[in-house]
Amino acid sequence: METFEEDSLNIIFGKKQIVAVRVVLSVPDNVSAVRTAVVVTHGTGGDVNLKRLVSLARVLASNGLLCLRFTCKGLNLVYRVKAYNAVLEHLKYLKKFTIRQIFFVGK
Repeated sequence: METFEEDSLNIIFGKKQIVAVRVVLSVPDNVSAVRTAVVVTHGTGGDVNLKRLVSLARVLASNGLLCLRFTCKGLNLVYRVKAYNAVLEHLKYLKKFTIRQIFFVGK
């Protein structure tokens, strides 16, 4: 059975914080080889621990991808775009990974 490294984190977003969970397969040699990230958020009314998001993140991680799932409660499109940008900036500055591609997925 595969094990996953999951970090809970808060991403600073203006005066707010975005609750997020970073998921990657826990294979030390494999972690440095991760080059692709997938950012996943739920539809309205869900949160970062929605069962489908957790399952999706683990499937992605088991295929060698970094997955960051996060809660984005705002219904306002401008707010949501700014939240995604904050998450994108967070991924750009990760020291542990050398991310070359980022995909965004939402329900």
